[in-house]
Amino acid sequence: MTLKIRVLVVDDDEVDCLSAKRTLTNSPLPVKFEIETAGTMAKGVDKLKKGRFDVAVFDLGLPDSNGLETVKGAVSAAGKIPVVVLTGWADDRTGISAIDLGATDYLVKGPAIENMLGRTLLYALERKKVELKLKEALAAKADLVNIVSHDLRIPLTAIKEGIDIVGSGEAGAVNAEQKEFLDLAKRNVERLTRLITDFLDFEKIDADKQQFNIQANNINELAMDVYKTMGPVAKQKGLDFRVELEEGLPKTEFDYDGITRVVTNLVSNALKFTASGSIVIRTRKGENGIKVAISDTGCGISKNDLGDLFKKYGQIKSTKVKDIEGTGLGLAISKLIIEHHKGKIWAESEPGKGTTFYFYLPS
Repeated sequence: MTLKIRVLVVDDDEVDCLSAKRTLTNSPLPVKFEIETAGTMAKGVDKLKKGRFDVAVFDLGLPDSNGLETVKGAVSAAGKIPVVVLTGWADDRTGISAIDLGATDYLVKGPAIENMLGRTLLYALERKKVELKLKEALAAKADLVNIVSHDLRIPLTAIKEGIDIVGSGEAGAVNAEQKEFLDLAKRNVERLTRLITDFLDFEKIDADKQQFNIQANNINELAMDVYKTMGPVAKQKGLDFRVELEEGLPKTEFDYDGITRVVTNLVSNALKFTASGSIVIRTRKGENGIKVAISDTGCGISKNDLGDLFKKYGQIKSTKVKDIEGTGLGLAISKLIIEHHKGKIWAESEPGKGTTFYFYLPS
């Protein structure tokens, strides 16, 4: 059975329209192309809304549209239909810009188009099918994540409350050994809850569904907030925890809660992997922005492991530090937050000599 592909060609040049028709009609591909044409952007959009097409071809030089504006209008009208743009300029940047705006592919007008048009339309159609299936899969994944996380949180809350009641002695006397087991169970419930929360946050930020409140903030005030919050933990471990803040730093546009989470994650990692010595939060004015560094004198990270630090579920490994708990998502979440701010995050380290995490936020 021969595959039929319904094509709309929108081009104000009648010669080019006739050439496209002839090329597709005589295509050696095992496909029957059914072609309709339109000479203006308005007529092309109207036909797309009224007709049923499999793929649309739009010329960028239409009289009632202006270059890449054609792409926006065509993609909007086409919906799930792939759009291939034709350009008279042999400039890959124009084609890439068209793809960035939603076009599936582009072709440069000329003799070579006769050999490429049919295949390009066929490939565009297949790519669009794959794209739509991927979007459906991602939507299904998001729904599954929300359902599973909701169904997990309810029993976890019940388990935690039950442990608290038994551990407090409300349900009867508890001996020391029983209390130890209850505390262990409670810690694991709390760890699982953190894992679910971090996983949901990662998926939400990664899917660009996290709402960030970007406004002018003072990075030094944020650093002091984290210092005051994490100070008691550092003191308990006998660490020298301090801040070195550059005075007079201008306010910078960022989400206060999001960047607080980043700094807290980095300080938490430093606390985990520093048995003795110091942890320092530093702020500096960078080129067209601000630079924050969190340094420690901990066990350090090997050069081979540095590249995996910010990967999903990637955890820092150390033979010198035992019983490190974590979801493996803290640094991955931090990277997504910084990238949402158009910034950059990285680490420098040497085994046995500590680690410094840096991030940069543009102003």
